[in-house]
Amino acid sequence: MGSDDSNGTATRSDHPVWAGLLGEWPIHDGLPGVDLGAVCAFADARDEARRLLAGEPALVPLVRRGALRVTGDDRIDFLQGQVSHDVRGLGAGGVREALLLDHRGRPQADVVIVRRERDVYVAVDDGRGAVVRAALDAHVIFDQVVIEPLDERLVSFVVSGPAALAVLRDALAVDRLPEAPEAATQVAWHGADVMLHARPRGLTAAVDVHVLSEHLAPLWSTLLAEGAVAIGERALATARVAAGIAAAAAEGVDALPQEAGLEARVSYRKGCYLGQEIMARVEARGNLRRSLATLRLEAAPSLDDVGLVGDDGRKAGRLGTVAPWPDGHWTALAVVRDEFDVGATLRTQAVAARLVGRPDLR
Repeated sequence: MGSDDSNGTATRSDHPVWAGLLGEWPIHDGLPGVDLGAVCAFADARDEARRLLAGEPALVPLVRRGALRVTGDDRIDFLQGQVSHDVRGLGAGGVREALLLDHRGRPQADVVIVRRERDVYVAVDDGRGAVVRAALDAHVIFDQVVIEPLDERLVSFVVSGPAALAVLRDALAVDRLPEAPEAATQVAWHGADVMLHARPRGLTAAVDVHVLSEHLAPLWSTLLAEGAVAIGERALATARVAAGIAAAAAEGVDALPQEAGLEARVSYRKGCYLGQEIMARVEARGNLRRSLATLRLEAAPSLDDVGLVGDDGRKAGRLGTVAPWPDGHWTALAVVRDEFDVGATLRTQAVAARLVGRPDLR
């Protein structure tokens, strides 16, 4: 994605809609891309992380967000049999975070399902849109469904921080924004349909905004003009680590949802779907020995330096999201064996780390 030059500056122009609006935006900080791959920063990444953590008004473009529209008479029953959480129980405007699992119960992607009157909108995080579309296409047999990619027609961004949310509310002329992540709101704005829903993104309130690409520029410009600031996805990763919010594309790699802090995106009562047998086995037997942990690292490891061991060489777990912290160190989410307590010293091949917490996911 993009290109790297000799001094470590990279450009991110691969998404046609965002490239048209933002142009070639550089990574100014020179930090390695260790948090889920290709992410961006508009300025110094650590300063952007500080501002986002402090709740300053922020707009974060979701450049790697994928989108699908599912139509047809069987759309609800079809999706019910594909993703890990209940779709059938959603009413119009209902929102559900779920996972696409493989046959071993390993998460392949985070998906957000929005049920509407005549279709279902499926948002896919972290560049996994093609993975989800291919998996859904492969399971369409006699189902009356049509799966339509929207990646270049519908774009998404995050509005974060109390002041930015107030700007968004005023710009859209609505009394209040959605606060619960279980419901979406659709608003007409100067001829555009804008869909909003709350989404946990960090320690401060945030709303995901979805709009057709031709309406992005005026809405984006309006929010910037009212005082919101564009901030890159790298800072969003820092906010997510601070809040202990896991991602399938990072913490879910080679782990079960229950080990990776993703259990809330699983239903044990909805019936059959890919990976459901493994979920039922976990519920019945338990016996998990790993869970989500927060680490403090001395430096940023390379992209392939993800294995963790303890002081005595015992295998400890696997790094997930690694993100810069404002004070200069690095933080990470990782799936770590439960025998390692808070305060334990761990390391990858090249970087020392300390286990500083276990997010409370109850």
